[in-house]
Amino acid sequence: MAAAAAGSSRLLSALALAGVVSFLLVADPGVVAAEAAAAPPGLEFRVGGPRGWRVPDANTSYGWWAMNNRFHVGDRLYFKYANDDSVLVVNRLAFDACNASAPLAAFAGGATEFRLHRPGFFCFISGEPGHCEEGQRLIVRVMVHPAALAAAPAPGPGVPTMTRPGMPSGCSDGASSSAVDAAIAAAAGVAMATLVGMGLMLH
Repeated sequence: MAAAAAGSSRLLSALALAGVVSFLLVADPGVVAAEAAAAPPGLEFRVGGPRGWRVPDANTSYGWWAMNNRFHVGDRLYFKYANDDSVLVVNRLAFDACNASAPLAAFAGGATEFRLHRPGFFCFISGEPGHCEEGQRLIVRVMVHPAALAAAPAPGPGVPTMTRPGMPSGCSDGASSSAVDAAIAAAAGVAMATLVGMGLMLH
């Protein structure tokens, strides 16, 4: 009787751990981005407010503006700027160095609408020489809308695979995604070992 109770307790622990691993996999940014279509229609944010996208003055801070707004997948950033300026989407290294030589995307023409299509960070700088160094640059953190998380389907039966889509290009320097990958892999290894052990004990 006691042995059966102990076995049952171990099985519940293994299933709980497997559930945690499944949650981590379901919460993967690439998977969540694909499910974000269930969220309400996105909002549009005018970058910099009425002043628009330009070299900031003493009353303008793109960092402050970004911290005072909450961005979700599906929202849009609207950049309004002078015709001789531009908007560049860059990675974190280019952002820190104000390096406009190899942007991930480039926009010109005085008005740009950019859809925040995935969770994570996006980095933007001006393509006009000297503007980024003077503060015309922006990082936004994009979160998954709660409605999209609520609508996410439950994981299917069987052991989930560890295949994760690569981190989309953007503002992340990759360090955080490596840590997440390692944590998920470790949790999955523990869960698999526990489940295999329990399978052997139950035979």
